[in-house]
Amino acid sequence: MRALLILLLLLAAPASAAVVGGLTIDAAQVTIVLDAPIAAPKAFALAAPRRLVIDLPGVSSTRVSVAGDGIITRARIGQFDSATARLVLDLAQPMAVASASQGGDHHVILRLKPIGAGRFDADVARGRAPLTGFAAAPDFDLPATAFAPVPPQAPAGRKPLVVIDAGHGGKDVGAISILGGRFEKDATLAIARAAARALRASGLVRVKLTRDDDRFIPLAGRVAIARTAQADLFVSVHADSAPNADARGASVYTLSATASDAVAARLAARENKSDIIAGVDLGREAPEVGDILIDLEQRNTMNVAANFADTLQAALARRIGFRGEFHHFAGFLVLKAADIPSVLLETGYVTNADDAKLLFSEAGQRRIGDGIARAVEAHLARVARTPAPAIGKGE
Repeated sequence: MRALLILLLLLAAPASAAVVGGLTIDAAQVTIVLDAPIAAPKAFALAAPRRLVIDLPGVSSTRVSVAGDGIITRARIGQFDSATARLVLDLAQPMAVASASQGGDHHVILRLKPIGAGRFDADVARGRAPLTGFAAAPDFDLPATAFAPVPPQAPAGRKPLVVIDAGHGGKDVGAISILGGRFEKDATLAIARAAARALRASGLVRVKLTRDDDRFIPLAGRVAIARTAQADLFVSVHADSAPNADARGASVYTLSATASDAVAARLAARENKSDIIAGVDLGREAPEVGDILIDLEQRNTMNVAANFADTLQAALARRIGFRGEFHHFAGFLVLKAADIPSVLLETGYVTNADDAKLLFSEAGQRRIGDGIARAVEAHLARVARTPAPAIGKGE
């Protein structure tokens, strides 16, 4: 039996978060020492090298790495975003989480089991999903919204509003497709229009497009449109590109001061240059967007956006393939409206033949647009059911 326990020095932990007090590895079992119960973690698998990643909601942790000498060769935990701690397990062979539970002492216990390479590859392709059968502490009845951020609510008497942003436009053509030089800007506009049609047909929410034709709008202008309209949700639609023609699949991005991976960092850097490509000085256009502080209000909207990303994943799962893990984080300027939950959806790769056929076909655009619409409706309906927080109660 090998047990490694490292006590963590915890600095500036959010008052509402469960705090990590230690981490142990014992063969195929990992124990995370916590001081409070948490909601069900989410997990996904990564290949080359093989890893299991477990996201712990409502948890605060400093960064620590623990070496192992068996099936789990190393465990690393740290703060991933303002509302999530991330545990990464390096694996000597393909493994999956067999069970996940939380005991009366609030410690989370993960037991792993060996699986075949094919099953592991399927887990990689599936992306992030909740750990099934997660049992909370028996002496604590964890409500479903225990760590859910309180989203902004539409004023009484009006339907909520989503602003859908068709990426690029006009002289900013975006990525160039493998299919006869077609442009990203055309696919994003068609998908945004399809989503708007589906939303207007059901009539459950209001919808506004940042552009409904082929025009250039600076990044700051897109944010301003959403803020002026007092949007309850902002969805920016894009398509990706890569030198490797085999790269394919959709992904969604929400705002973070630190990118979740190298691909996310490169993509954000490229998209954030759209204004420069189109001849607009971003610093002169809107310096507050180029250099914005992530304050408490923005942290709240970031968390709501992350919840919407999960809803979007569920709605698109049967409509479009995903690029490994679906949800990523990066510092996109177009997502920096402090008071509006915002996501950037990369619908696929225009440089991949299969993805491009989907993105530039009317049927594919309609399928993706319908998935976006269903996710928007589900999310905003949930927002409408969330009670407004009591202000100043008990003071």
